[in-house]
Amino acid sequence: MRTPKTLLCALILSAIPAASGMTGETDLFGGIGRGSPLNPGALIAINQDTGAGALVGHPDSVPGLTGLVFDISGILYGTTISGALGTGRFSNLVRIDPGTGAQIGPAVPITANDLPIPITDLALQLGTNTLYGTRLSEDDFTNSIYTINPATGVATLIGNTGVIGATLAFGPDGTLYQTSAVFDADGFVAGYLNTLDPDTAAVLTTSDPFTQEHVGGLAVRPTDGVIFASGGDEGSVWTLSPTGTQTLVGLTGVGGIGDLTFTPLPTNNDQCKNGGWQRFSFPYTFKNQGDCIQLVNTGK
Repeated sequence: MRTPKTLLCALILSAIPAASGMTGETDLFGGIGRGSPLNPGALIAINQDTGAGALVGHPDSVPGLTGLVFDISGILYGTTISGALGTGRFSNLVRIDPGTGAQIGPAVPITANDLPIPITDLALQLGTNTLYGTRLSEDDFTNSIYTINPATGVATLIGNTGVIGATLAFGPDGTLYQTSAVFDADGFVAGYLNTLDPDTAAVLTTSDPFTQEHVGGLAVRPTDGVIFASGGDEGSVWTLSPTGTQTLVGLTGVGGIGDLTFTPLPTNNDQCKNGGWQRFSFPYTFKNQGDCIQLVNTGK
């Protein structure tokens, strides 16, 4: 049915489920954030049932990962950030080998209007294979949404959300999710799960507040639409309902997560047609369109 792309990937993936209990259908990865006391910048595999993390590797010269996402062909992208608020922050886009965690090729500076900008999270619109990023303004502390050319790093503004947004992730149905937060002098007060218009960045819906922990990473499982979130120095992994219910899955045990991403698998037959089956390359490749459609229809 499906064959591993390379022997190395096969060996890595066969070892990871034994250690972290991954499903074998779509796997969850995390990038350790810059502020984590453990393993900043590392790529980890995450158990979707317990939250436990297993170190995969560390990209070269990456102090921390703020964004992490697979494109439809299986390329894994991450974003770095240069420093704390008020330091003239900027970001680079890096390609990461999901089997080893090693950086592939040079980092690409992310710019808008020829100026470097910081990107705090990444998302991938499946239907168009378009890379999205979110930027926090240091003037009014609201977030703006951009599309990013992965080859050049050029970011194009879509619009401003008007809220303090922290994360970004597309669901398999095309819904663009974002978490936002409210803070006071003592820190985090409440978070919200929003849906955004991917064409304008306008907030469409807002959930009830969640208060357990600030969320800094977000990913939606492509097989069933379950929303996963992450936050905290200890690497908390949560599920987050559309209504704002935050349920703890567990702790990574290896560091605090800057972002989450799932391996790309087709979730509807249209993604397999017109040559679409050829775009899926990690962790599995398909022999033909029928092979891809069979996975969508049967899960095997």
